[in-house]
Amino acid sequence: MGTRSSRKQLESWTKNIAKKNQQILMSNSFEEFNRAIGTPKHPNTGIRTDIFDYQLDYFNAVQAKHKVILNKSRKIGATETGLRIIAFNCFDHLEGKTVIKGRYVGHRVMIVAGNKQNVANGFIRRFKELFDDGFVDMNGNSWTSKDIILNDSNSSVELFNGTVIAAYAASESVRGEADVVCVFMSESAFINLNDDSVVYKAVRPNISNIQNADFILESTPNGRSNFFYDIWDKAHQEPPTTDFFPLFQPYYVAIGKLLFADDIEKMKNEYSEDFFQQEYEGLFTTGANQEFTEDEIVKSNDGIDYFVDI
Repeated sequence: MGTRSSRKQLESWTKNIAKKNQQILMSNSFEEFNRAIGTPKHPNTGIRTDIFDYQLDYFNAVQAKHKVILNKSRKIGATETGLRIIAFNCFDHLEGKTVIKGRYVGHRVMIVAGNKQNVANGFIRRFKELFDDGFVDMNGNSWTSKDIILNDSNSSVELFNGTVIAAYAASESVRGEADVVCVFMSESAFINLNDDSVVYKAVRPNISNIQNADFILESTPNGRSNFFYDIWDKAHQEPPTTDFFPLFQPYYVAIGKLLFADDIEKMKNEYSEDFFQQEYEGLFTTGANQEFTEDEIVKSNDGIDYFVDI
């Protein structure tokens, strides 16, 4: 009995070794890639939905432009899409008979999100969940999450091909690692610092050593006193004074897909105009911690001679 059990264990081990030596090839289509690993589940029904047109626009922008600033509405699945874009680039792909090396394979990806590490760690958890159901690759081989994820912790994950995805809190101390091929900053306009540009300036040099590395800034607006607005503004100047490509996805791109028209109308009536415009229409109105809007502040060049003038 013991010999038979040992033989089965040896056969299983041999098969696993042979399997791991095979190349995992995925479709070069973003839609087909997501169908293979499992498309997103609709938050209302729990039913898997195919990739929507605006999510494909997001993917195409990153693949073509590499530096992308996404001004987006809440609740349209942007973060989910961003994580799936990262996952896509962590695999080699097959287009016809041509093998295309995954752009992130063997490099490091930085996810910068939230002011606390436990918030950033949530992105790693969500990334790992993409592979919970396993998948079948273009060669017809089946793979489980254990085949894909070699090592993991609360704040990072190492894939079978040496690709590392690590999460960092958005703080003044964030620096990153060498060999970074992608920086993904989620809710970039909501970094709770007086000068949030120090975070951007700290991580921006990390992608300077790899040609066509990606830098993704994703956020709902939060007033005009932050680096997210500054870059968005520069991207719309003529000519642009930044190399970030601006992508605009307000609430109406997701109506009938992830958002319901009747609920949007209720919120228009329930919340202030400034709040709705910023959270859903992508307009830069009032910051979350401001008592006055930027338009209400009047600047004067008149000198102040006495304290009573202040």
